[in-house]
Amino acid sequence: MITFAGTRSGSDSSRFSGAVRGFAVVAGMTLVLAGCGKSQHSPAPAASAAASAAASAPAASAPTALPSASPAAAASATKAEAQAVAKAKAKLDSMSVPDLLTAARNAYAQHRLVAPAGDNAMEYYEAVLAKDPKNQVARDALRETFPFSVPDVEKAISSNNFTDANREIGILAKADPTNYTLTLLRSKLDAQQKLQVRQQQQAQQKAQKAAELAAAQKAAAAKAQAEQEAAAKLAAQQAAQRKVAVPAARQAAPAAPAPTTGVTRNAKVVQAAAASYPLDAARNQTSGYATVQFTVTATGAVTGVHVVASSPRRVFDQAAIQAVERSKYEPAMRNGQPVSAVLQRRVDFKFGG
Repeated sequence: MITFAGTRSGSDSSRFSGAVRGFAVVAGMTLVLAGCGKSQHSPAPAASAAASAAASAPAASAPTALPSASPAAAASATKAEAQAVAKAKAKLDSMSVPDLLTAARNAYAQHRLVAPAGDNAMEYYEAVLAKDPKNQVARDALRETFPFSVPDVEKAISSNNFTDANREIGILAKADPTNYTLTLLRSKLDAQQKLQVRQQQQAQQKAQKAAELAAAQKAAAAKAQAEQEAAAKLAAQQAAQRKVAVPAARQAAPAAPAPTTGVTRNAKVVQAAAASYPLDAARNQTSGYATVQFTVTATGAVTGVHVVASSPRRVFDQAAIQAVERSKYEPAMRNGQPVSAVLQRRVDFKFGG
């Protein structure tokens, strides 16, 4: 571990020590980056390197924030964050410079470089400079700790912990406001936030489509049941009317031999409508099929149309349903009487065929 020096010197010995420290910083940075953001112990900050600017600078505009769950939740989170910041500031303000330096060294040794809030090496060193702007130990430590803190910020971004990421970027901005790494971190944060927004929107759209499909299927099933009941009621009324219309004399006549059983057959397609090829499938040169189940009522109407199998899934469903609904059908016959029947039809889509 590199130890802190109390003074600066232009001697050869000092230049050699600075070179060693620079090499240690580069080697430590390489290990951190190779570990893909994993926590590793790196050399302790040295106090004899050249001082860097520690004055605070206005942070760049923050990336677009994610939409909050509700105004009340957002207000509560903002209030809690403000209270945490105020508590941390009060704690740092109450500590002396020696206490802050000791706490900073301990935090560094435990790899608490930018987190948790108010109890990390960078904030302790920045608090030292707030009390003693010329403190060379804090100046050098901030400069040397900066690159080792970057993987922690990137880890917060990749885990969608945007509140901590914004706070940690703000800490680094106070230490070195002109460092180009801040621009890269802000760009990564903005991209990750936008990605999460898109993922949330896609999930909402998927859930909405599933709900709409379930509602449509439920409505179609209810409609089919209502039509079947209406057809059965109509058939019963027609049978009763035929029975009443038979002349009394004919009723008194000797019973005629029982008529032969009427025609019995399934419903059939009279005119099959051609299916329209989906635009997206045609653009992608995709072929497939959709098997549609539906009911042909006693009047020849089509109800309860829904897809029971398809490949690729949902690509050709709507086109197949529309083709079935536009087709003409003859109802099924049972003993010469029209009745409802459930059919299935496979509609094939072959690109270029």
